[in-house]
Amino acid sequence: MRTYSFGVETVPAALADDLIVGSVHDGRNYRVILARVVGEEIIETRFLAGENDWEGHSAAELDSGYIIGGAVEGVATPDGGEGWKAYVARLDESLNVLWERKIDVRENGAVYSVLPAEEGLFIAGETGRPGGKGFFLGKLSLEGELLWLRDFGHWEDVIFTALLPSENGFKLIGSVKTGRWEVRAFDFDSSGELLGEEALAEGIALTAGLWCEKLVLAGYCGENFWVRVGKWDITLGEGTATSMFATKDRLLVGGELEGNAVIVELSGGGEVVGRRKPWENGSVEVLGEGVALGVREGERIEMVIASFP
Repeated sequence: MRTYSFGVETVPAALADDLIVGSVHDGRNYRVILARVVGEEIIETRFLAGENDWEGHSAAELDSGYIIGGAVEGVATPDGGEGWKAYVARLDESLNVLWERKIDVRENGAVYSVLPAEEGLFIAGETGRPGGKGFFLGKLSLEGELLWLRDFGHWEDVIFTALLPSENGFKLIGSVKTGRWEVRAFDFDSSGELLGEEALAEGIALTAGLWCEKLVLAGYCGENFWVRVGKWDITLGEGTATSMFATKDRLLVGGELEGNAVIVELSGGGEVVGRRKPWENGSVEVLGEGVALGVREGERIEMVIASFP
């Protein structure tokens, strides 16, 4: 296990091959951090910054280089901030920015998912302010041209969960608050036309994916660490599930349980078959092949990289 601190707060948000994307607070503003990693060792770092705060939230690997997403030029506040522009950038293999796009979506937007496809690049995230929040879905060319953008919804609050490919196009999953929190799925075709929506569960899902032909949701319900595999619900006490990584024969869910980082292993039947605490006083934010990324809280919020079998 290795810990890294590049400011008063260093938080990883996404992993694409060997690239970690996240945010660093330097005591004054947030910056996007790009960190290339081998095992548990960071071998190179770059930072993206400009006016006000910049945050990195998502990443995907391309045939040559990477796509990253986030939010820039906003002001971070406890309720999410204001004035954010949704941000997308293409990087080459040396982490140089080839192009970047700052997109104004309802004067407050953030890209939480970037999904490359043969015909271009799809982005999705949150927009709006508390009392009138929604989601957006958009498409760009691989050269950075914005081809279309759809934003929708007007809820008390929202939390983006995931953008997943589906048979007819895409499934955007998010949690919405209308008096209570509920996870919903919104189906779109490849042109961004809304085909329908479905209520999935009560609670808040922070991540989602497909595993063994089942939809998996993970987050929290009430104050409990919560995972739904197909129709099976698993709760493990006070905490939050934040990340997942699936292989053919196992599903790993990371997060925080009773104040400590945790990785839970589940079977296809929704049974807990293993549990480990990779470090104390923190949480797992990102899971990859044999590696967990997260934070540990002390005098500073440090980034932790831990390998596991």
